[in-house]
Amino acid sequence: MNWQKKEHRKPQGGKIRALTTAMTYEDLKGRKVLVTGSSSGIGQATAILFARQGAYVGVHYFSTKDGAQRTLKQVKKNSDGALVAGDLRDEKQARSVVEKFVEAAGGLDILVNNAGTMVDRQSFETGTLEYHEDVYATNVRSVFLVTRAALPYLKKSKGNIINIGSVAGQTGGAGGSGMYSGAKAAVATETISMAKEFAKYGIRVNSVFPGFIETRFHEQYSTPERCREVAKKTPLGRNGTGEDIANAVLFLASEAASFITGEYIAVNGGLYMRA
Repeated sequence: MNWQKKEHRKPQGGKIRALTTAMTYEDLKGRKVLVTGSSSGIGQATAILFARQGAYVGVHYFSTKDGAQRTLKQVKKNSDGALVAGDLRDEKQARSVVEKFVEAAGGLDILVNNAGTMVDRQSFETGTLEYHEDVYATNVRSVFLVTRAALPYLKKSKGNIINIGSVAGQTGGAGGSGMYSGAKAAVATETISMAKEFAKYGIRVNSVFPGFIETRFHEQYSTPERCREVAKKTPLGRNGTGEDIANAVLFLASEAASFITGEYIAVNGGLYMRA
């Protein structure tokens, strides 16, 4: 491993970041990485950073093909990869996404279960059953289906899995996000269960809990005023970026974290601290 300079960026609603450094993980070069939901935001940043490490990257999307194509274009500036499409809530499509990636890449070493969203804001009092089922299918069922489909290949490579959770799974979230919070709490607990079950295969399973990250998610579900308010409340003085989460994912995927499993890294600028 060695250190490499990274350009500073100015996230919306936050302060200019000081010049920082990012690790180069030599063991990730040539690894075959599938990143679900990588047409934008955290998934896009993760796919691009893996490519900068020399990994072969699977760029997955469901409906946003143009965004996925932009991600793949960035991936190919540094390495190689392939587009894979499918609705991960559907068992057959989830299996197909994994199989198509394995066919293109020649195997699977790292799975990043990133696909997921809040879908809508609905309260427990007035929310519909359809909404509840959709939120859990999008954020929990998808992780189960993709992981199960990927497991035979990960057993061969003794690879690892990183699930993208949310700080909402710890805090209960803001108004109208309770069911989404419950789904992300399920992902957190299932990460621990998977780590216990898959350890016998040499497979590590960990999670990253993003805080307030300025991506398309918050463009949909938060106002500009709220973005600014959260940045002011955050001890580090800004909201996060997709790259902040991606750097944590890369660490967990690398040999630097070879004795870490069943754990999570909270990336929230100190907004939510726990003993």
